[in-house]
Amino acid sequence: MSKLCPITQKKSNYIDCLKCVDKYCEKEVKEQKNKIVIGIDQSYQDTGISISYNGKLKKATHQYLKDLDNNSLRRMQLELKLMDVIDKAILLGKKHNAEIIVIIERIRLMSDGFINIDYIKSIGALNALIVDTVGKRSNDTIPIYSVDTRAWKSSVVGTSKPKSNEYGFDDNKWPTILWCIKHGYKDYIIDYEVGRKRKGIIEKDGERYTYNDNIADSICISLYGFTKFPKLEKEH
Repeated sequence: MSKLCPITQKKSNYIDCLKCVDKYCEKEVKEQKNKIVIGIDQSYQDTGISISYNGKLKKATHQYLKDLDNNSLRRMQLELKLMDVIDKAILLGKKHNAEIIVIIERIRLMSDGFINIDYIKSIGALNALIVDTVGKRSNDTIPIYSVDTRAWKSSVVGTSKPKSNEYGFDDNKWPTILWCIKHGYKDYIIDYEVGRKRKGIIEKDGERYTYNDNIADSICISLYGFTKFPKLEKEH
């Protein structure tokens, strides 16, 4: 009896997995290469960058850009950060003989029902910087893909719907923050340097802190690269 294998989505002659004779899944595991995914949540305010290896988070960081005077300076600063992260990923890749890919968020063509030309131009320039920087540091050996926000949220977080909260975090960001905390990534996203910030602040047990939602997003984007059949579009 031919059915679709739940692991590989290939037709296989079996009734259930225990009686499968084709063993496509075992072959796929043996043939699977080590993989590193750099996930980037790009923004002119604060860009989150994470590195995952074979489905496990290895590094999560960010580059705060909001306090710089213009977008040109922000791109220059982000380029320096990206070079450092990419070089670390290349060293990790050589150590484990792993392929490396980069995943960025896809440009939203519509915002609140309108086409925001200025936004598209600015993020397009930011994406071009990422593509060029990755290309220069890796001699164009690292492919770059983009993913729709709803796709990675649905696959990793389990929902792309906003969730209200009492702390003032963006409702669209809060589910991702909760997911990171639940899965043991709290230390990567917690930030005690809140200054005079009023929104997105938690005061508990005598501590005052916030969570970096950009790092949280980048963590999930990097892990999305290890889901089955990720919906990616080639950028480079």
